[in-house]
Amino acid sequence: MSQSEMTRDELVALFAANATAPPSEANLLLVRHLKCEESVHLAGFVSEAMNRYAESNSQRLHVPSELLPPLG
Repeated sequence: MSQSEMTRDELVALFAANATAPPSEANLLLVRHLKCEESVHLAGFVSEAMNRYAESNSQRLHVPSELLPPLG
């Protein structure tokens, strides 16, 4: 049955079934990622770096020291 042939009641039933279905594993992983404080900070650093890159005529960016592994 195509979408244009769905009745209002069928559509409501479909939405209700999707609303009560358990979230997929991919959605659970995404939620966990978005709640992680480290992920939020890293996203901020990446966003800031992209803004600097776009504003500086695409010159090489400096890597923040907290992202570099210790030497030796």
